[in-house]
Amino acid sequence: MQRLLIVNADDFGLSRGQNYGIVDACRNGVVTSTTALVNGAAIEHAVALCEQVPELAVGLHFTLTLGKPVGNTPSLTREGKLGKWIWDLAAQGSLPLQEIADELACQYARFIALFGKQPSHIDSHHHVHMIGAIFPLVAAFARQKGIPLRVDRDEARRQGIDANGVCSTSGFSSAFYGDEITVSLFTAILDAAALRGDSSLEIMSHPAFVDNQLMASQYCYPRLKELEVLTQPSLKRVIAERAFRPGTFRDL
Repeated sequence: MQRLLIVNADDFGLSRGQNYGIVDACRNGVVTSTTALVNGAAIEHAVALCEQVPELAVGLHFTLTLGKPVGNTPSLTREGKLGKWIWDLAAQGSLPLQEIADELACQYARFIALFGKQPSHIDSHHHVHMIGAIFPLVAAFARQKGIPLRVDRDEARRQGIDANGVCSTSGFSSAFYGDEITVSLFTAILDAAALRGDSSLEIMSHPAFVDNQLMASQYCYPRLKELEVLTQPSLKRVIAERAFRPGTFRDL
């Protein structure tokens, strides 16, 4: 049985180095999909680069933790910016859910304005859509628009989230991350998915060339290592030998 493999590169639009890395990992490696930060500092650069890689599927990387909001979110921002205090609000039970729903709609509309088409799917920066109180509204939005949604099913079980009826891959892995990025790690993720019997798998990644903006990130040089591994010629053979076929969320 052939399984669908989606290698998604998060953070398209974060910086020019990030954008160049994602495009290189698509043209010369195994990345098939990306998700765009529509409020990212280099989002217009990302849009322009898309013309070089029409085969790269582009989704929406919904963000509530970085940069300026697209809409009006006074309860989510501090000094006009979004940040990681979203988890404090969640723990306090004080998430402004209407503002979050409005921001999602605004980011979706900006995606359409930038790319001229509907996103291939939706996921989120720092996985904020997997917060228990936020997931239902993002899932409802995705269903309304007919767009697949990234679902970390292990996290859904931990959060008590009902992900039934959501179009997504049967498996998801965020394990291709950290200081020990290797072909062996990627292979182990494929083998684990095959052992579980996943019919489709998304592997999250962040390939990039390092630039000044990424130098300020807590996750910097591993992005360059991810790019090196994802463009290894042997990786396509590893994928084929394990009966995975590369694709995008449109293939679900």
